[in-house]
Amino acid sequence: MHLDVLPEHFAHFPLADRRIRLHVQKELPANWKASQEAFMEAYHNFTTHDSPTGANTQYDIFGPHVSRFIHNIGHYSPEALFDYPGTKWRDPVLTEQELLAGLPVEQRTLSAGESARSVGAQLLREHMGSQLDRDFSKVSDSEMLDSIEYHLFPNAFFFPGMLISMAYRFRPLGDDVDRCLFEILMLEPLADGATHPDPPEPVYLTAEQSYTDIEELAWLGAVYDQDTGNLERQQQGLKTTRKGVTLGNYQEARIRRFHLTLDDYLSRHGTR
Repeated sequence: MHLDVLPEHFAHFPLADRRIRLHVQKELPANWKASQEAFMEAYHNFTTHDSPTGANTQYDIFGPHVSRFIHNIGHYSPEALFDYPGTKWRDPVLTEQELLAGLPVEQRTLSAGESARSVGAQLLREHMGSQLDRDFSKVSDSEMLDSIEYHLFPNAFFFPGMLISMAYRFRPLGDDVDRCLFEILMLEPLADGATHPDPPEPVYLTAEQSYTDIEELAWLGAVYDQDTGNLERQQQGLKTTRKGVTLGNYQEARIRRFHLTLDDYLSRHGTR
């Protein structure tokens, strides 16, 4: 079955209870496959986003069509504690208060024994509950904060979390192998008893425009610029390399699974 575990898992994450708050379409100067690979691993967070949580990620492959990562937010990542090439312990280590300052939540002073992660999740529950008139008291810290991302072959992504709640789609633009369309649908839980409003019209960006041009993206605008800023050079590099791409055994396992499935489809349809 193509959907594999998605129906079972998303029975706990009813996306029908969410509305599309914002729909962004942007041209990217790279192939759709290479572009979506940038979002299939979280290891890039340490260098691309200067985030201390890069490798705090669990990767799961459920079958040829469905995979997932859970990127843990609010804790240090092991590699963030070292100065590369990994021989020197970084000093000072961020405090829990400094980790909380890195979360997009209302700030307060932590008491002794409190963690940035647990307090951040609670602050988010209170803020979203007040804003959306909905009870989040039974939602776990992971669901509130973490980037939980499912990939459905070939080109769709679904995020069932609360802070990072969205869907992605990557599509070719005609026959141009050097361009694609990246769509972001920002989701938001509906208030209890509310009906679905009409979805908003897509906001279109050219390849030259910045995501920060869209005010509604808030702090995510700069993040998406970082995510996509090297894609044109990557596309050029893929055309010139003789060796091909070497994928990490674990951090890039989902990318490997995607290409294994793609190769299987191509071989079965006689197009290789």
